[in-house]
Amino acid sequence: MLNPRFLSAVSLSGSKLSARVVARGSSGIRCFGVANGYIVSSESTVPSEGLLDLLASEGQLDPGLVEPLGAAAAKRGLPPEHLLLEEKLIQPAEVVGALERLATVRFRAAMLGEGQAAAAAGGVGRGTIRLHLGALLLEQFRALPADAVRQYLGVTSGALKLHAGEDALGALRLQPAELRAARQAEVPLGGAQNERAVRLGGALLALGLATWHP
Repeated sequence: MLNPRFLSAVSLSGSKLSARVVARGSSGIRCFGVANGYIVSSESTVPSEGLLDLLASEGQLDPGLVEPLGAAAAKRGLPPEHLLLEEKLIQPAEVVGALERLATVRFRAAMLGEGQAAAAAGGVGRGTIRLHLGALLLEQFRALPADAVRQYLGVTSGALKLHAGEDALGALRLQPAELRAARQAEVPLGGAQNERAVRLGGALLALGLATWHP
């Protein structure tokens, strides 16, 4: 189930030079720093959404090291990646990629979770990653069942009118079928429409690049 509050906050953050998106759910708090349309940082209080847990789940870190490394990093007041570099358990060139994958995990969890979310201008600070917000959101919509997107839209008929310019579409790195759908200007929501186009329309609506017409 999609969290409309989080999607609304994401859309609002994309319209600001910099913003901090905070999602609060029963499992914890997730925060995202957004600058010029890019996610530049992410944080989470959810125990399973730490860098060490991610690397262990990917087979890049011995699971038995997660707890002691986490305790050592907390004791010294260091981010986990600093300790991993110090212990030569990760290469410098791998750090940004790992943090971007972690931000993606947290983003998807916030997008599919329940709870409140809000965006406030500023408060981003210096970021270490660079994930295009729109492309990331569309990537998540691609993996959703089309029915889940229709439920988020709240309608089963009418059409979504797309009003994204070429620059905006280019930044989303659309697949050929998605690009063809976007250039048709409208995505019908009833009948035997292309499900991929419905997902694209839902993502563009969440980004403020589409509107619904009955």
